[in-house]
Amino acid sequence: MTLKKGRPIRIPGWMKTLGAFLVLQLIFIVLDITSWIPNFKEGGLLERLCNSKFISEWFTPYNTPQFNVYTAFFAILLLLDVLTSAIKGLFSRKKEKIVDTIN
Repeated sequence: MTLKKGRPIRIPGWMKTLGAFLVLQLIFIVLDITSWIPNFKEGGLLERLCNSKFISEWFTPYNTPQFNVYTAFFAILLLLDVLTSAIKGLFSRKKEKIVDTIN
């Protein structure tokens, strides 16, 4: 598969990151439906996050609070990366078009 100018079509990195996030969500959905809950050590930061008001009342896409914490964490990290990469890609394409029109 090639573009008009003979360059190969590549999947941008931000699309791979978004795909990985969606696959992770599908895994969480399957684990939540089957009630397979990871066995974590009690106490510590994860338990405090699971019992926080935001996770226990506002952000509850899953029945398992650990999956809610992981989803919130990965959504913040991965989706910020996706957003910044997509914006960088958009501006670099505009710059390429300007250079192509000048030449």
